[in-house]
Formats: sequence, structure tokens, C-alpha cells
Amino acid sequence: MRHIVLFTLLFISATLASAQCINYARNVGKELLGDYIHDGNYNGAVLEEGEKAELYKTFFSGQSYRVGISKVTQLPDIHLRILDKAGNVLFNNADHDYQLVWDFKVESTQMLIVELNVLEREGDYEDVLSGCVAVLFGLEPDKKKKRK
Repeated sequence: MRHIVLFTLLFISATLASAQCINYARNVGKELLGDYIHDGNYNGAVLEEGEKAELYKTFFSGQSYRVGISKVTQLPDIHLRILDKAGNVLFNNADHDYQLVWDFKVESTQMLIVELNVLEREGDYEDVLSGCVAVLFGLEPDKKKKRK
């Protein structure tokens, strides 16, 4: 019986943390998209130092996209890489001072891998930092306006 109660409490805690992270993505992460039109998906997870997460997403030919990563301030930098299905690196934010926003256009419809890695702090620390990391995608609005 004790194991069932413990499991239930752990499940409820994880569910609440995930819900809070999605709210964080809605309230903070969406601002990173600027004028880009949000795709409607809120991708967020509680990650800790040294932890990696991958997201697989289909991008469509001829579309311009913005990817925006938001994180709680206490976390170290986020290493973002975008790879194709063959593992070729298309973008690596380590080459750009760990920027958290990237605009790009795809020439052909394809599934890409968005890889996030919370870097570890330098030095010896007994505690491990954790917090919400959210990734949102936006589409560039159509610049051509139809005239009547």
C-alpha cells in the first residue's frame, strides 16, 4: 500500500511540474517568436544540468521558421543543435555564443531533430540545478498582402 501512495505522489508531482513548465512556455517562451506565427505546440520539460532532450519535428518546403528556446534564469546555457535524419548538423548554437533564437528556411520537406543539452556549471557543486526549458516554433508571416 505504501508503494502505491508513494508512486501516486511522485506521479502527481511530475504532472504538476510539467504543467507549470507548459505555462512557462506560454507566458515567457512565446515572446521569443516575435512576429512569427506560433505553430500552436508548447514543448517544455524540466531538465537538469547535463541532461539532454530531443524533439523530432517536420518542417515544410519553402517555409521560413523561427525556433526559440527559453529557460529559467538559474540554469546554465542551453546547447541547441538541429540535425537532419542522417545526423548532419544544420545549426549549432555553440558557434553563435549559445543564442536561443534561430531563423531558417527549409528547401525540402523533412523531419529534423532538435537537440537540447543543458550545460553543466564549471567547478565543484554539490547541488544540481534543474528547471523548465521550452522550445517553440513559429512560421514567418506572409509578407505579401493581397490587395482588392
